[in-house]
Amino acid sequence: MIDAPSPPRSTGPGPATAAPPKVAAADASPSPSLAASGTPAADARPLSRRRKTQAERREEAEQRLLDAALQIVADKGSVRMTLAEVGEAAGYSRGLPAHHFGNKLGLLQALAGHIHQRFQRDLLAGPRGQEGLDAIRAMIGVYFGRTDENWTATRALLVMMTEAFMTDSGLSECMSSYNRMAVASLERDIRRGIELGQIQPDIDPPTYGVMILGALRGVMMQRLIETPHQRISRAQLLSVRDEMLRMIELALGRKA
Repeated sequence: MIDAPSPPRSTGPGPATAAPPKVAAADASPSPSLAASGTPAADARPLSRRRKTQAERREEAEQRLLDAALQIVADKGSVRMTLAEVGEAAGYSRGLPAHHFGNKLGLLQALAGHIHQRFQRDLLAGPRGQEGLDAIRAMIGVYFGRTDENWTATRALLVMMTEAFMTDSGLSECMSSYNRMAVASLERDIRRGIELGQIQPDIDPPTYGVMILGALRGVMMQRLIETPHQRISRAQLLSVRDEMLRMIELALGRKA
């Protein structure tokens, strides 16, 4: 970062030099060596860090609120969650979630999108440009290869889906939309695999999209419902992943 300019020095008799330019408040008090010699010291203080814009502060607040809501929903569900406790858990006021999301349903809808974005980031961290059957394999690998041992995002999503069964939860349409989006993504990959000659042409994309997603979520439900000491180990989980990849290959792959 550039130091604040030092005042000009007099070089002898003559007209008085112009007054030094004003500097930012953070740099208004020069170091002793600067005041004595009129030249910047080697350890002169740098300019203060750039302040975040209002848009950046808003985005940061929303991300912290969503992360707090994610943990609360995973721990005790959305029905018992309050907007006030989300604000407090995120380190803000009790009323800030309502300011950003309007009401509890608005927050939960945003949370579903937040969970989807997290999974997409995990997918993008892997090899790029995969299509068709390769894309399905990559998705299964990411699904089983998460580093969060508590699977907080998956737990929160499954809780929200379960609560969507209740007629007064308000989550039915939100979670139905999320589910359709997930199935549609698998359908696109299956269709692309058929186009590329990777997948058998008589495979029905909607049917297999539902089956693959159901199998993945079923494994997750079985793992998360167990107590920690009875839970499927990571080694067992990776074994399930390998078997599922083999089954996908047998069910979808083109026969030689």
